[in-house]
Amino acid sequence: METFLFFSVVAIFVLMNAFDVYTRVLNHKARTRPIPENVQDVYDEESYKQWLAYSGEHERIGFIRMGISFAVVLVLLVTGVFARLAEFSAETSDSVYLETLVFFGILAGASGILSFIFRYYKTFSIEERYGFNRTTKPTFFRDRLISLILSALLGGGLLLLVQSIYLRFDAEFLLVAFVAVMAVFAFLNLFGVKLFLPLFNKLTPLEEGELRNRIEALAQSENYEIKKISVMDASKRSSKLNAFFSGFSRFKNVVLFDTLYEKMNDDEILAVLAHEIAHSKHKDVLKRLFFSAVTLAIMLLLLYLFLSWGALYQAFGLEEESFAFGVLLFSIVVHPVALAISVFENAVSRKAEFKADAFAAKKAGKEPMQSALKVLACANYSNLTPHPFYVFLHYSHPPIDQRVGALETHS
Repeated sequence: METFLFFSVVAIFVLMNAFDVYTRVLNHKARTRPIPENVQDVYDEESYKQWLAYSGEHERIGFIRMGISFAVVLVLLVTGVFARLAEFSAETSDSVYLETLVFFGILAGASGILSFIFRYYKTFSIEERYGFNRTTKPTFFRDRLISLILSALLGGGLLLLVQSIYLRFDAEFLLVAFVAVMAVFAFLNLFGVKLFLPLFNKLTPLEEGELRNRIEALAQSENYEIKKISVMDASKRSSKLNAFFSGFSRFKNVVLFDTLYEKMNDDEILAVLAHEIAHSKHKDVLKRLFFSAVTLAIMLLLLYLFLSWGALYQAFGLEEESFAFGVLLFSIVVHPVALAISVFENAVSRKAEFKADAFAAKKAGKEPMQSALKVLACANYSNLTPHPFYVFLHYSHPPIDQRVGALETHS
């Protein structure tokens, strides 16, 4: 049984990575397919050549990183290094919580170094050469330090919370852990923008002027509080454009990147804002929270069954159960389940994006919304010809040609 379990875990890891590579290769090859007619004006000839080169570099560096990560994890898994690390962590302290922190602290440190190297190269080589990067090196290092601290506090704290509940409760683990983790998720959704975003960026209210007056009129017509709409100084890090919506009820927020003002006219910005307000009107954040709750319940159930399966630890040479090692193995084995859940959530999300586009077209005009989508696609170097299977698996937003095409049906 132990041998079967050992090779099953290794096989799942290898097959899922192979599947990931296969789908990414499909998507990479699809880059050179003919561009759909309704979005052929997104790039001019020179910009399209630039996009091909840019996306090609991103894919190459992504494959290199995947290959390194895969090889390292596979070697450490099959040679028993992960198991030995679990034993070493157990010897460092009599506290099971410190044992978990040591185990994942070492892994996070090694993974963080690799991530830092690739992120640095992407930012100051790829993004720099193609005109996207506006980040200074001091800002880059500051961002990475803050991200590290937040990840350690939030990630480590959540991990220890689940471990504490697992050790203190038996049959009640699922209910108690579900309530506790969902409370954390809800808190982050409600207050994350207010608490954490200012650590990286400055948020300011929309300035006075014609655009604000038009936005106020739109917001009032939908009973949306204008004071919840902020502009973020994204331009100090990147030239890319974006806007996002978070929270619900009186805690809802819409954040617009200041880079929108550089490349969009007032009609297009109003359309983007209308799209984000639509997510509030359609209660999309609450729906996402509901899906998160369902996903969490499934994952906690599987985790509970997995952690209590003693034969798994023996299969990798451990005589005693180790919460940290069990969570590591679980993160490998659960990958197919997580992918299946994300496919469903992405399908729901794409549908929500179509609805938000339609709302924006109704409130701000079809042409401004179509134009805004094209500006976003061009400025962010979007893939105009993604492979349909890759879209099905990973896209939370529909491809640009589908969104523009769907708007054609609106008068």
